[in-house]
Amino acid sequence: MEWKNISVTWKKVFTNWRYLALMLVVAFVFYLINVTISSWKSLIGFYSTLGLFNTVKFFLILFLGFKETIQFSSFVSLITISLLLGMLVSLIGYKVYIGKVNDGKKIGLFGGIGLFLAVFAPGCAACGVGLASVLGISAGALSFLPYNGLELSILSIGILSFTIIKVTNEMYKCKVKNYTLNHKT
Repeated sequence: MEWKNISVTWKKVFTNWRYLALMLVVAFVFYLINVTISSWKSLIGFYSTLGLFNTVKFFLILFLGFKETIQFSSFVSLITISLLLGMLVSLIGYKVYIGKVNDGKKIGLFGGIGLFLAVFAPGCAACGVGLASVLGISAGALSFLPYNGLELSILSIGILSFTIIKVTNEMYKCKVKNYTLNHKT
């Protein structure tokens, strides 16, 4: 792993406004989905009572004040996972653009596992954030974990970080091994 090459690649990718915008949009949408998942029952109740306009206003308040409704560690892990997910999607988009799509099948597996864990429990599952709460797996099911599911978030952050580094590191590596140039002079 060459940190210099990684930082040069990140600089090249994220100084391009398109990939930076893609990263931020993916992070924003992931955060938005988690706010919606955690408060969907309230939103449905609010809509049935007060209508669409007031529900949108209520959702905006929930969106902006979401950090006040969950534990601080859950909020930090949610923001971290959102940014890492956006970064990974941008790097994969850049990799597709430069034509290096077919390498890294193991990275796809790690990325898939990290993405699943990120969606499943991006914060603490007991707080009702992520797919775990939609599936009914929250405080009761994860109470056996010492940090109420925050471990899954940390694992997800680790796997996503590893995947980002591997994708970046292998972006400009040549995959040809033992190549000998045979030509006649």
